[in-house]
Amino acid sequence: MFSELHDFLESDMNANSLKESITCHLRSLLDKFNQYFLTENVEPFDWVRQPFTNCSSNNLPSELEDALIELSSDRTLQASFASKTLDEFWLSVVQEYPGLSKAAMDILTPFGSTYLCEKTFSSLAYIKNKYRCRLNSMEENLHVAVSSIDPRIDLLCSRKQAHPSH
Repeated sequence: MFSELHDFLESDMNANSLKESITCHLRSLLDKFNQYFLTENVEPFDWVRQPFTNCSSNNLPSELEDALIELSSDRTLQASFASKTLDEFWLSVVQEYPGLSKAAMDILTPFGSTYLCEKTFSSLAYIKNKYRCRLNSMEENLHVAVSSIDPRIDLLCSRKQAHPSH
């Protein structure tokens, strides 16, 4: 693909404006990327990556700081931390330290809320196409399309009585 792009850019088809457009787009992507993934001062989040070391600047509320101190003194959790990934570890302590686990998972998974939105939009685009342009009952269709619960079609059909012939 890059050889074709190089050939296209060397042709006389207004390559300079195309280069400027691509450069502007890539800079915009870089700005958005830097907006989501902050590269400066990640020190307050060290407690998530290393919960068993003393971090003085973790910016946690006092109840979560107390829970972190309690967690960091637990030798069995320290042993399990070595054998698990970060997300597996924080999910495994959700029963004992729910607030701390939730705070850590919020830091580790910053895009959890956009997935459902994107999935709904894609489902809407699929449902409402040029062959089906009615807007009524769109909400119910989206609920079924986005839901993680599989419909039990056989059970629904078995509860319906077929229309008898006259």
